[in-house]
Formats: sequence, structure tokens, C-alpha cells
Amino acid sequence: MRVVSAIEMARVEALAYLDGISDEMYMQNAGLGIFQILTKLIREKKLPNKITIIAGKGNNAGDGYVVAKSLLEKGYDVKIFQLFPIDEASKLLKLQYDNFIKKNGKVTFVKNVDDIVFENENENEKEKNTFILDAILGTGFKGALSGFLLDAVNKINEKSKELNLKILSIDIPSGLNGNTGIVDPTAIRSDITIYLGLAKLGFFINDGPNYIGNLVYVDFGLDEKYKKLAKIELEYMDKINLKNLLPKIDRKRHKYEAGFVIGIAGSEGMYGAAKLSSLAALRSGCGIVKMITQKAVPSAFYELVNFVIDFENIEEILALISKADSVFIGPGLGRDKKVEDFLFKILPKINKKTILDADALFHLANNLKMILPKDSVLTPHKNEMKRLLRIEKPITDEKLFEKTKKFSVEKNVGIVLKGYPTIIFHPKKDPITILGGDPGLATAGTGDVLTGMIASFAAQKLDLFDASILAVHLHFKASEIAALEKTSYSLIATDVIDNLSQAFKKIL
Repeated sequence: MRVVSAIEMARVEALAYLDGISDEMYMQNAGLGIFQILTKLIREKKLPNKITIIAGKGNNAGDGYVVAKSLLEKGYDVKIFQLFPIDEASKLLKLQYDNFIKKNGKVTFVKNVDDIVFENENENEKEKNTFILDAILGTGFKGALSGFLLDAVNKINEKSKELNLKILSIDIPSGLNGNTGIVDPTAIRSDITIYLGLAKLGFFINDGPNYIGNLVYVDFGLDEKYKKLAKIELEYMDKINLKNLLPKIDRKRHKYEAGFVIGIAGSEGMYGAAKLSSLAALRSGCGIVKMITQKAVPSAFYELVNFVIDFENIEEILALISKADSVFIGPGLGRDKKVEDFLFKILPKINKKTILDADALFHLANNLKMILPKDSVLTPHKNEMKRLLRIEKPITDEKLFEKTKKFSVEKNVGIVLKGYPTIIFHPKKDPITILGGDPGLATAGTGDVLTGMIASFAAQKLDLFDASILAVHLHFKASEIAALEKTSYSLIATDVIDNLSQAFKKIL
């Protein structure tokens, strides 16, 4: 799914209107799509047929009234809180308001936030789980919330949490800037954002990920030819058939045909990182992992093959690499000068799919003249990426992504920019945005796990781009499964590895 700025979305919609497309038809389509999603959620979760809609004065609220009319016609209990007088409303909103009133719909005009009273506040606990539909502000919103609107947003957020009410936002959470992803000082905290046509850049940058909840797509009828005219900022992986991406298993294979990974990692006090990467690689399906270290790995797990080779013996190391399918370099490798000199000499001579992480990135940032293997992917988190870019001052996410894309092209490398969301850059493709994962992933070693997973899938004949996509998805899924038992507080890196089998089962 392509990602555009809110400004760009408005531009391509305007082109459609110039060609005679009806904005009212678009609104009807959007409203019907939202109605279908909302009613499906109510049926699946066996919730009360009660929906509260909070409406503003623009076309976003018009979409909300179309939803309300459809709900009313199907016997749902719908209540609308109208935050502005109708004489201040957009032309389309006035039309949809009239249509709703003709169906005997109920609208409460809000003069102060105390007028916003959720129907189920005084009901028993079983009746406290229903939906609020946020139709206040659309993607055209810029600037800061203040006064009455700020009070209304704060009340909605507070009451939804207090009463366990789920919030769905139409197109974008009200108060979130669709271009910059910045909220000032807050925005609606949505459980689900039902986005229309194309995903907006503001979902994925700066404050955006903290407010959008889960993303659900609705096609309101914008023709593909207009979408193609939009300047794409990112691509968002909404749905992907991961089963088709899984490496194929041949019953006749032996361990080297299943994928041979070489790891160059680990140093005194940091062997845990090397072991995490290696074990994650094996749990992700490769047949064998051979770890090259300068000293023996203490308490290595049984399946790990450990070669102790001094980093001066580059030709011996290259001879081992020549037999492998992929190489990962960096987890716990160490930061002394000898390691940097070793990397400077060996990296240009590696001709295998290579994943560079952790201390390898530290040394690369120190010496950007290093020549990287032709088929490489780097796996930095944001601070590591800033160091690679020599950025010392604060920088917005959009600027960081722009500079990361440029770095990817200039160095001809893939980049997995870890975080929430994780963004995968490729020198010849649009960046791919992947949402998911449990917040408990913010713990030591989970990045090492991801490195091993990418190396494993690369060894199993996936190119590095697809290997990165599959690894990130499975890494996220395993963390989510683990957190169901461990919670986000107690999640650690080995929990992710322990739940990889369950993540594979979900796909299979």
C-alpha cells in the first residue's frame, strides 16, 4: 500500500474532481466501507449495537453521518455529538446531516464538553464495551489543538480508557498532522484508524505511531490512475502472503543445502549477542551456523559450530565464507581498533549476502570509506543510523528517512531501520514500512535475533530484501505471541526465539 503526504492526497483527489468525479459519491463509498468494518467488528466481538459518533464541521464528519445513516437503517443505536453548528459545516456535511435527520436520527449539539455523555457510562460492566467513531478532524488539519476542541479530545481519550470504549478514527486520528506526524499537544488515541484511499505519511513518523492504533483500509473509489500520479513517500505492508515468501523445503536436502550461515561476532563479555544471532538463525530454518570468533565461545549451545581464528588470518576466514550462503557480522564483535582494521580489509573481499549489525555499524560509522560487500543489508536502529549519517543535532523522522534513503542509494545497500515502525530501504525500490511487534522488543538482544533471522532466510535462497521483509514480520509476530504469556514488561530476546515456531505456525 502506497504512502503519501496529506497534501499530496488532497492534490490527487482534486484532479479527480476536475475530471468530473463526484465528491458525494466518494463520501458515500467511504461511509459504506467504514460501516461494513464497524458492523463486522461488532458482530465478531459480540458487542452491544451502540455507537457514539463525534462530528466536526468538515467532510470527515460528512463521512461519519453516512455511516450513522447506514447504522440507523440496520437497527443500530446511534448517537451523534455535533461539535459545531451546522451552519458552519461544509456543503457535503450539511447534505449528509439532512439525510440523517430525515431518518429520525438523533444529534446532540455540544456547547461545552460536559454535554458529551457516553450512553453506557451508568450501565453495568457488560455493557461498557462499544465504539466511539472519531469524525472530528480530517487530514487537512494542521497546527495545534486548543480551547474547546482540545478539551473535547482530552475527554474522549480519558473516557474511552476509563470505560473501555474502543475508538475508531475516520482517515486519521483527529489532531494528528497527516504530513508531519506531529501532535500539538495531543490527538485522539485511536484503537483503529480506517484510512481512505492511501495511507498518510503522518501515520508512520514522529508522534503518529503512538496514535493510529491498527490500520484498516477502505477503498472509496479513487481510480488507480490518480493514485499513480501521487508522489510516494513510503510503501506500507498492509497485507502480505508470508506463506508464499517462506523458503521452500526439499525433503531430499542435507544441512548445507538447507542454508549455511557464517557469523563473525562475539568478543569477551559479549558472546551472548553472537549466540542469540546464531540460535535465531537456526530456529529460522537454516541447516548450519558456523561462528568465527577470536576466542572460544563459552557455554555455546550444542548446535553451534565455533571456529577460533585470529582476525589477522583473513584468507582462512575468507575460505570458510566462500562455502557459505550468507554471512552476518557485528553482534558483540567488539569496538577495538583491531576489529576496525579487520573489517576494513575483509569487507571488500566478501562476495556473499551479508548482514551488518551492531559493532560492525559502529566501525562503519567511524570509517565510511569502508567498501561494503556488493550484496549487503545494514540493520541499525535510529541512533545508529544517525551516527552513520553523522547527525548530531535533533532531526525529524521524515528528514531521517530522506537521508537514510539517500545513504542506501549512495552505498548501494539495503537498510532495515529498526523501531516502530520498522522501515526497509532498498537502493532501487520505495521504502517499505512494517507495523507490528510488541513494545517489549525494546530490550537487549532482540536486534541480534533479527540479524540472525535475516541471515538465515538469505541462506535459504531469499534475496536480502525479501529475507528482511520475512524476518521483520516473523520477529514481530513471535514477540506478540511471547508477550501474551510474558507481558511487555517481562519479554526478553530469548522469548522471541522460543516463540518463532509459533510464529511459523501462524503463517503455515
